[in-house]
Order: sequence, then structure tokens, then C-alpha cells
Amino acid sequence: MSPQSSGNPPKQKVNIYSMMLILSFIALLVGAILMYMELNRFGSFPQWKVSQATPVTAITTAPALPSVLG
Repeated sequence: MSPQSSGNPPKQKVNIYSMMLILSFIALLVGAILMYMELNRFGSFPQWKVSQATPVTAITTAPALPSVLG
């Protein structure tokens, strides 16, 4: 029997596409970690439940400008 007829095919080398896949995964992982760190700067989870904020009750408008056309 020749060595090629065994059940295991030869192992392929790492090509450029495999390296691009690994690099893109690392970039996505670093980006997710940095976004998590940025989100933690704004307080504890969940950020959308704000109990200290009070709604604005009065809306001020700018005074009317005099008409130029007369």
C-alpha cells in the first residue's frame, strides 16, 4: 500500500485567505472589546434606564423677528 491511500489526506498549508480570516476575527474581537470598554464609561448596564433625569416641562421659543418686508 502506498502512503497516499491511507484514510487521512495530507494537511494543507495556511494560505493567505486563512490568514485574512484570522486577522479579521482578531480585528472584530478587539473592536468588540473596545466598544464594551467605551460603553462602561457611561455607567452600569442598562444605560437606557435613567432614573435621575427629569423631563423638560417648559419649552422656550425664540422671539419673533421683525418683518423686513413691512
